[in-house]
Amino acid sequence: MEENTQVKKEEAEILENAQQNGEKKWKKYVRIGFLLLVAVFLIRYFYKNYDSYKNLDIEINWPVFAGALLFYFIYQVTLASLWHYITKLNQCSIQYFKAITAYLYSIPGKYIPGKVFMLLARVPLYEEGGVPIRKVTVCFFLENICTLLGAAFLFLISLFFFPNDLLNDYKWMTIGLVILFFICINPKIINFFLRILERFIKKDLSIPITYPQMIKVVLLFICNWLVVGVGFYMLVCSIYPVPASQFLYVAGIDGLSCIIGILAVFTPSGLGVREGIILLGLGLIMPKE
Repeated sequence: MEENTQVKKEEAEILENAQQNGEKKWKKYVRIGFLLLVAVFLIRYFYKNYDSYKNLDIEINWPVFAGALLFYFIYQVTLASLWHYITKLNQCSIQYFKAITAYLYSIPGKYIPGKVFMLLARVPLYEEGGVPIRKVTVCFFLENICTLLGAAFLFLISLFFFPNDLLNDYKWMTIGLVILFFICINPKIINFFLRILERFIKKDLSIPITYPQMIKVVLLFICNWLVVGVGFYMLVCSIYPVPASQFLYVAGIDGLSCIIGILAVFTPSGLGVREGIILLGLGLIMPKE
């Protein structure tokens, strides 16, 4: 009797190990497929726009360009840390370095239309940590909301540095929009609109944080937007000299292009849409070519 019980236990362990190995192989194939899909979309995009790129006649200041890349890297790491902080607030965090790995691995997902692949790329490591997918989804929505809010605030501030007199008569309106901005980030207001969205996607998307916590998170995202704003300003200066007095304007244009790019869910990472916004904005302070 005891021998039969022992045999059954061993068989159960063998089956469990086989199942786990099967899941690991499946996740490995999914990751490879994910990266291949990203490569296909990027190759397709650059192939379609090859003629535009080959005709460019510019000289790049490589040290300044390298500095821009460094700031962009810092921005991505701090953004990943903010993602981890949001999961901690929602009580669904995993070990820090695993969270950073999951976030950085998901970045190529933005080059696939629909944005959903960024979320799906983060799920496996959180599933391994026993975190429900619903909680990861809520944190993903919160991260995108804070990204939009941080970019929107930076753009509002940049309006004070608009390169002509067009907005001089509207600066008090801009101040009013900044005040309205901090009123609208109240989680009660955001949850009101999320409840409307819940009716269509049939999932609980309510934000589980307080108003002071929301202000803190958004301020951190604004600071992070200033980091990437420095990087974008250096990128522009590596191609064409723009005075330092226009830094916030240049950073604000980058923020606005990000907002439009996120909202344009059916384009990979807002490619094409973002460039159009940048062209219109920077065309006021540098040659369009």
